[in-house]
Parts: sequence; C-alpha cells; structure tokens
Amino acid sequence: MGGLPDLMLWAWERPEDLSSLDPHKVGVAYLASTYTLKSDTVVPYPRRQPMVIPPGTALLAVARLEVDHGQPFRGSQAQREQILTGILGALRPEVRGIQIDFDARASERPFYRSLLQDLRKRMDPSMPLSMTALASWALFDNWIRDLTVDEVVPMCFDMGADTLAVRSRIKRGEDFRDALARKATGVCLQEPLPCMPGHWWQRRRVYVFSHSPWGRDSVAKAMEAFR
Repeated sequence: MGGLPDLMLWAWERPEDLSSLDPHKVGVAYLASTYTLKSDTVVPYPRRQPMVIPPGTALLAVARLEVDHGQPFRGSQAQREQILTGILGALRPEVRGIQIDFDARASERPFYRSLLQDLRKRMDPSMPLSMTALASWALFDNWIRDLTVDEVVPMCFDMGADTLAVRSRIKRGEDFRDALARKATGVCLQEPLPCMPGHWWQRRRVYVFSHSPWGRDSVAKAMEAFR
C-alpha cells in the first residue's frame, strides 16, 4: 500500500468536486461500482456520477457489495465470477489499487473470503488489495485476521449499536487486534474521532468519508483535521 498517500478521501456515488486537493498529499478512493446480490443473480451498478480530480491523483477503485436480504442468499461461484469480471474490467488505467466494501453477515463470510482469494489471484500482483471492515470485526471476533488482503480499514463511524463500545475502547487508546487492521482507519468528516497527541490512529493511513459532497471547504477541512 506504500504507493498511496496517508490521507485518502472516499468519493461515493454522487457528483464530487475534488479539484482543490493536493495530489502530492491526498488520494481518492472512489466508488467505481456496486454489486447487489439477489438470490442467485448479481445486479451491477457502475458509477454514473462525475468526479473532478487534479491530474496525478492517486486512485483506489472501490467495489461495494450489497445483499438483498429479502431473498435467499446463494453465494455461488457464478456470482463470484460475475463480480470479479466486473471489478477487473472496470479498472481505469490510472488506478493504483482495489478496495472491497462489504458489510458481510456471518453467514456471508465464506463467500466473501473466497471472493477475496480469487480476486487476489487474478489481480496484477504489484497492485494492492484493500478492504473496509466494521470496527467490531477488528476489535471483537477478528475473523479478518487471515484474509488475503494488504490492508484492512476499520470504519469508525456510523457504527450503530457498536458505537459506544468501540468509541470507549478507542478513547482508552486500545488498538485493533490484527496487524492488517492497524495500517489504516476509516473516519467521517462530520463524526471525527477523539483527537489526542500521539493517538494511535494518527500513525496510519486515514480514509475520510463525508455525508455531503466534497468541495473546496470540506477538502480543506479534511486536510487540516487528518493531515
């Protein structure tokens, strides 16, 4: 993951103006595609919204996986193959790595594990593979410890029922259990972590999400808060 800046901004499926960022200091992890698994089918949604970035910006292509839980989840090899083909086929030439975003339930983890293994085998070996993770995965059950990825990004925002438990541990300075989850942290611009001098999250790559579209002011705020 060393080819990416220490500050990455998540650009989701909406028009994003990131023209004011400094490409020498800030990169962009942009949502390239979303795949919704419905029973034994996959419905792909490629990115349709424009994104303005300066030339030379380091890019990470993010693939979001969602499951329609109104139907039985199959998790078949054919579904994995369709997702893999879509992810690899949609890569822009300037992309430096891939990130997978999937809030997998316990029953969906075997499918997710196999998908990551297959993706790692088929990717350019020089290209890094990152994944997001619920913060609780990295603090509590730690099922991510042996996945075939180069980086795990615990998302320390929008944590629902886990918010109090995770935030109290972070505030005490506790770190995530696995080394892969100690390389990066996911935060929200509108929901910052407790900021302490020398706090552990300041010593790793930070991915910043914003609930509102990026612009000159919000980019500047992220650079100031998480540089």
